[in-house]
Amino acid sequence: MDDMGGSGLRFGLLGPLRAWYGEQELELGRPQQRAVLAVLLAAAGRTVAVPVLVEGVWGGAAAPADPRKAVQLAVSRLRSAFRPYSDADPDRPPLVRVGDGYALRVPGAAVDAAAWEALLAEAERLRAADAPPREVREVLRRAQQLWVGEPLAGLPGPHADAVRARLAEQRISARETRLELDAELGDRTDLTAEAEALALEHPGRPRLTAVLMRALYQSGRKAEALAVYEDARPSLPPDAPGPAEVQLRILREDATLLPAGAASEAATDAWQAPNQLPCDLPDFTGRDDEVETLADQLSAAGGRAVVVSALDGMGGVGKTTLAVHVARQIRARFPDGQLFADLRGEDRTPPDPGKVLAGFLRVLGVAPADVPPDTGERSALYRSALAGRRVLVVLDNAADSAHVEPLLPGSAGCAVLITSRHRLAGLAGAHQLRLDTLPPERALELLTRIVGAERVAAEPAAAEEVVRACGLLPLAVRIAASRLATDPALTLAALAEGLRHEHRLAQLSDGERTLEATFALSYRRLAPELARAFRLLSLPDAPDLPLPCAAALLGRDEDEADRLLEELVDLNLLHSPRFGRYGFHDLVRAYARGRLAAEESAAERTAATDRLLDFCLATARNADLAARKAEPAELSLLGAPVAVPGRPIADGPEAVQWMRDQAEVHAAVIALGCADPALPLDRAAELADRMGAVLPERTQTTVIVDLAGAIARQAAARGEHGPLALARYLRGSMLWHINRYAESEEEIGRAVALSDGDERTERVLAKALVTLGSNARTHGRYAEAAEHAGRAAGLFHHLGAQRAEGSALGEFAFSAAQTGRLDEARDAAERSARLMSASGPVSAAIGRYYLARVLRLCGDPEAALDHAVGAREEFTELQVTVFAAAAGDLAARIHAEAGRWLLAVDSAEAVLPLARRTSAALEAGLLRTLGTALTGLGRPRQARACLADSLEVYERLGLSEEAAQVRGLLAQ
Repeated sequence: MDDMGGSGLRFGLLGPLRAWYGEQELELGRPQQRAVLAVLLAAAGRTVAVPVLVEGVWGGAAAPADPRKAVQLAVSRLRSAFRPYSDADPDRPPLVRVGDGYALRVPGAAVDAAAWEALLAEAERLRAADAPPREVREVLRRAQQLWVGEPLAGLPGPHADAVRARLAEQRISARETRLELDAELGDRTDLTAEAEALALEHPGRPRLTAVLMRALYQSGRKAEALAVYEDARPSLPPDAPGPAEVQLRILREDATLLPAGAASEAATDAWQAPNQLPCDLPDFTGRDDEVETLADQLSAAGGRAVVVSALDGMGGVGKTTLAVHVARQIRARFPDGQLFADLRGEDRTPPDPGKVLAGFLRVLGVAPADVPPDTGERSALYRSALAGRRVLVVLDNAADSAHVEPLLPGSAGCAVLITSRHRLAGLAGAHQLRLDTLPPERALELLTRIVGAERVAAEPAAAEEVVRACGLLPLAVRIAASRLATDPALTLAALAEGLRHEHRLAQLSDGERTLEATFALSYRRLAPELARAFRLLSLPDAPDLPLPCAAALLGRDEDEADRLLEELVDLNLLHSPRFGRYGFHDLVRAYARGRLAAEESAAERTAATDRLLDFCLATARNADLAARKAEPAELSLLGAPVAVPGRPIADGPEAVQWMRDQAEVHAAVIALGCADPALPLDRAAELADRMGAVLPERTQTTVIVDLAGAIARQAAARGEHGPLALARYLRGSMLWHINRYAESEEEIGRAVALSDGDERTERVLAKALVTLGSNARTHGRYAEAAEHAGRAAGLFHHLGAQRAEGSALGEFAFSAAQTGRLDEARDAAERSARLMSASGPVSAAIGRYYLARVLRLCGDPEAALDHAVGAREEFTELQVTVFAAAAGDLAARIHAEAGRWLLAVDSAEAVLPLARRTSAALEAGLLRTLGTALTGLGRPRQARACLADSLEVYERLGLSEEAAQVRGLLAQ
């Protein structure tokens, strides 16, 4: 009601006729009285003669003996109802007599139907003026929000019938317009489902047919799009050009049918310009020529190709500082935002560009669940997101040309500024600029800005000697100046003397060894506690650490750790990429690790890793409790002890955010655990298991597969039985989730063999049996699947893990029903639902879904449908995507088996986009259901297109039984 009037009288026609004064609803009396009011409201303040009122309310049929008197009585009662709420003057009521008629004088904005028509007119005006499609769509969205049901629902009379028909046509026409805008923007994953449902509800409408064809084509379903036209053509008006035109454009593969500038199916409605540039340095000095050159190059973006400027030079020469300074100077020329990433090119193993792309895509509005697992697919989606935009991308510290190529936009309006220690000669068409050391006068100016003019003026010769000893290297000058700034007692002459005697800065031409001398000068001035923190923080190979993890690593409380970290930041030995997180420049980290190896014993390094691993595992368990209400038997499959409580986690969203933010930290600490033979591997294995439990995103699955593989190799080498079994199970489970079934079955089989008969690994055995059963079920080996799941349920019952027992029973019940053990299956499914209902909303919804699967097989389709639809709604609300798709598929199958073809199509289309993002097997099943339902609707071409797509997916996954079933359908 935001587009209606304020605190006075308001009226609603877009639903049952209602009236309010402020928030108080008015009683409008009998149906004929309400019908009179409806006629007066529809007149929008104009006078309505009494005969017109009589005709509108009664239409000459069943009229009262004295219709004029009946109208007068109705008006009198309405006046009485409105009188207490006359805003300005009680003597001037809104309902007045005018000649031989009546008029209701209220502002147009106070009547929802008038507000609706005003918004439609506004949308039409905007479209005529070529306004941005998002702006037009937002107006239509506001208009649609005014509707609450059938116009004038339950109201009798010819006038009410006419108003209903007029408003209903306006509404469907507005929905057609909005769907056309949706297709133009390409940012809705459920567009096909809505267009399909509307086209089935209103057959023969050319605009609906055309937009459905376009939506299917945008989804890569070209054959189905063409089939829609062939199926709909008999019902279309003979002179309707829209669908025929779209058919020709599809056949020509017209690129204009695709969305213009849409980031992805999951892109948000409003572009949120990213601003990732770090802060500029207030003491930035020199580089005038380089600044001008780079600014001119990058500002030329918008020509025929994307502008790329590559800045190279030795470590510490100031490449990043210059890049950030230039980027901030020209940021106004890139109004769609600025992206920044440290590519850590000098790491022993530089991060895969796919990780950077995943971060960029999330910043650009792509949901984590929609980020593709493959680097190439991420790069394509990233280029689509930036198409038609003016975005500046700064890629810092690249390893080589191949490292940055996936991160280059395709839009000519974008520009890229790259820094690297190496000349990136392989970047075709890039502007190359090599950065050298500062001129002597600029290096001295930099020292002066940091230390202070008065202090430099007092010792000018010593100041010149210091900058010369620093090799005119900006990083070296800054570190030396930081020592002077933080120690007023240290003179320039004393610093120059120290540099002279160290004899290391003369080796600047060798690269890092010269910087090591500069770092050593700052490091040796640190207090012992600060030096210890500097060394230990370099231990994990993560881009940065959050304060709680740093505190655990150092063995200090967070307040003390914060003081130490901030002091290191002030000394330019650490940087803080964002609030509460701390990291090293890669060269400083290399130096710190050298000091760590030289000054910390192996026992100290082990103790630090032990503390960090303890904290990370304890906090991950807290996250699992908050996210899934996991039971003790599931929280710790090996019973690994932890000595700290970990960070408290309040709820599910916080749990997921924590585990996502610390994914690289967790991977780093797991690697440390694997590399240190003094540490048992049980905690590393359990931490990897918690990563998979709390953060089941496709972008993380392959990471966990690799981590589990590394743990398994180390555990096998060390002879650690329990961690080896858990790592095999975890790797197999993650492989199953990404449809690598054969590899999964092999790994799970190893896990079962390792854990069977050993009480210490009973929990691992139970979990492995569930996954082994799921794998057998996927391949149609139901007797085997039931055996594994039933055994797992018994183990979980023995362990007192009710939620896990319920989940295993649900798997058992489905497979048992497939083998004809229906009574046993139904009992197990009902027990599964009861057990899981007490373990939080996600588990309760899974229990309902398991029960629905079994009820369908037991011949109780209506009860199955009730549970399937309820589970789908619960999963959708909880954002459990894969189960929402599975429950929707089940509901669609039940509708199809009952011959309810329209409902089957609607249910399947609603969740098909979810399945495409989460499970290829589910996608294939939904396409099979769609093909069956479309056949029942008499749409054979579209049906065959769906079935052909389903067959292709099943064959790719190696699911031969399902593929054979689809071939049978295609042969009919």
